[in-house]
Amino acid sequence: MNNALDIATEALTHYPIQADSVDLVGQSANLVFRVIDVKHNSYSLRFHESKSENLESFWTNPEVISSEMIWLQALSKETDLVIPSPFKNSKGDFVTDVGSVKCTLIQWVEGEQKPFVSTVDEASLVGQMIAKLHQQASSWTPPEHFSRPAFDGSRILQSFEKIKELSQSGQINQEDAELLIVAGQRAIHMMNTIEKTPNHWGIIHADLIPSNFLFYNQECRPIDFGACGFGYYLFDLGWTFSYIHPSFRIKLLEAYAGIFKLPENHVELLEGFFVAAQLETMNFWLGLPDAFEWLPSHIEKLASREFKHYVNQEAFLFTGIPYWE
Repeated sequence: MNNALDIATEALTHYPIQADSVDLVGQSANLVFRVIDVKHNSYSLRFHESKSENLESFWTNPEVISSEMIWLQALSKETDLVIPSPFKNSKGDFVTDVGSVKCTLIQWVEGEQKPFVSTVDEASLVGQMIAKLHQQASSWTPPEHFSRPAFDGSRILQSFEKIKELSQSGQINQEDAELLIVAGQRAIHMMNTIEKTPNHWGIIHADLIPSNFLFYNQECRPIDFGACGFGYYLFDLGWTFSYIHPSFRIKLLEAYAGIFKLPENHVELLEGFFVAAQLETMNFWLGLPDAFEWLPSHIEKLASREFKHYVNQEAFLFTGIPYWE
């Protein structure tokens, strides 16, 4: 294949649709095309590749990709959420191999993508959506050969090594690096005290940030499940809170708790999962080509705000200035 469009065109021949247009949308963890067929139905065609050097090879394993599609199919049947439901190819498989590129086709989800959650009403919609995902996951048994990664702290340890290297080379402040590692160690210890029971642990989206959910009328629609895996449900919330203003977080949790029960000490735990999610994702960020244009400043703000409070055992979930301001 000469280029991405040729690969996309070839991939679509394996599905029972007649494409009218194929347009490149962009790339984060995957290269994404929007496909519109002659009946005006819209689809998302994805190439499972990444621009980050740190994306582990298992993410392009057909069994791992197919497992994401299996969960999407289950969510479309077992919840009232509008999600990117998957399509099988002419061989009955979710993954289509074109040369060395693994491709999937899913339903295009309509809605408005916002740069941040700007109102308490939006925060409530986000909370309801996350709770519905966790409610389904808590009662769902993955089929045999289902394979997705686990968010168990191992990538945080990988982040520690990279943070130490950056500190030694002078690319980030040594004190900031040390504080990030101390905070991460405390968060890992906290995670290790929680039992992996169905009401705490299951399949999670793992990347519920504003770019990965859409608002449509009075609902919030999750998209881009490419990072999904096994983890604590509070990990999802901890990562989402990285993009939700402290003044909106109570309303989000109230909406969430109306559908799926929170642990009694959830505030304390969520502060740990906020830290854990930042460090987990930092392992991916450090492989991005433009990371050092913005990451040192990001780390400096985290260290002086949320992470400093966490190390000092000071509450920060609902107060203070978030690191992005």
